[in-house]
Amino acid sequence: MSTPVLKIAFTYDSREEWLALGYSAEQCAEFDGDDTIQGIAASLRKLGTVEMVGGLKALTKVLVKSKPDWDIVFNICEGFGSVGREAQVPALLEAWDIPFTFSDSATLGLCLDKAKTKMVWDYYGVPSAPYACVPPRNTWSEADEISVESVIQSSPHSQALKTFPLFAKPSAEGSGVGIQQANKVTDYEQLAKVVEDLSLRYPTQTILIERFLSGREFTVGILGTGSSARAIGVREIVFLKDNPNCPIDPATIVDNQDPELLELEVYSNSVKRSGAGTNPQHVNMDLSSNPVAQRAAEVAVKAWKVLGCRDGGRVDIRFDSKDANAVPNCIEVNPLAGLRPGLSDFPMLAEGIGIDYDQLISTIVHSALERSRPTTN
Repeated sequence: MSTPVLKIAFTYDSREEWLALGYSAEQCAEFDGDDTIQGIAASLRKLGTVEMVGGLKALTKVLVKSKPDWDIVFNICEGFGSVGREAQVPALLEAWDIPFTFSDSATLGLCLDKAKTKMVWDYYGVPSAPYACVPPRNTWSEADEISVESVIQSSPHSQALKTFPLFAKPSAEGSGVGIQQANKVTDYEQLAKVVEDLSLRYPTQTILIERFLSGREFTVGILGTGSSARAIGVREIVFLKDNPNCPIDPATIVDNQDPELLELEVYSNSVKRSGAGTNPQHVNMDLSSNPVAQRAAEVAVKAWKVLGCRDGGRVDIRFDSKDANAVPNCIEVNPLAGLRPGLSDFPMLAEGIGIDYDQLISTIVHSALERSRPTTN
């Protein structure tokens, strides 16, 4: 019996198109390049016909004419303009009762707000760094006296935040935007300066103050929804600072690098985009036998499930110390994980267990189709 040919719509935000409209590189940091878009489209065409829709406005124009007869929408739209931007396209598709891949609008809106995500994790006992929340700058009144000391004192985690180093970051950015080595601070003066800078750059966002997690960092690839969710691989982000036996890649030369680069212990957007390839290194772990990888995966899957994430994505984990009894803490969940062929962590983790790119895309599509089928009593 031949496999039915699917009618697939593909929604995405093209980085090149947004840049051409005059938006900055930082504003477009989360959007996908043509290589990712065309790579996904090529895999989708092996499952059926593909309508290249584009972003939110393009989708709206299609829907106002009439409801399409699509079997599924493969959605990777990042959206624009608000904390709920990733939820924009899913919310529209939900209103039209059109099935789509990945998480629903409520989950995407929640996961992009790291502060609220941590509150949910707190409730369910998922470990994450102790934290305090500086309210969005645009909510401050002239009478408000916002000091980092008072913010920390008012946090339920105040005791754990009494010692440095601490780390500050915007709560609603992705792809490492707003993250840099300088966000790690060692006293209140540094912290106040970083928080002031971040609140000016991101005035509509909560600024998170967290205890700095000094242990090993991992990203965990996950496939599935609810009880079927499972970790497919764990990749360590290995910084050279505390790993003098690196680089893992024997072709990598570090002798001539900027000394500041070798001191990095924070995975920022600039590091991700630089293509330096030497720091940090990415090392796939053996999930079947490595107990550290297994502990990271266990926490990641729990974090994924309690947030209601669907189909596939990643969870980033960092241990709270380098001790033998270190605790894996969730940094963030990525329900719309990068899918750049041959480069993004999620497809590389899948490839590590024998799931090639076409199979990964097919698995995501069929996961969405399976949960979209009407249930019978």
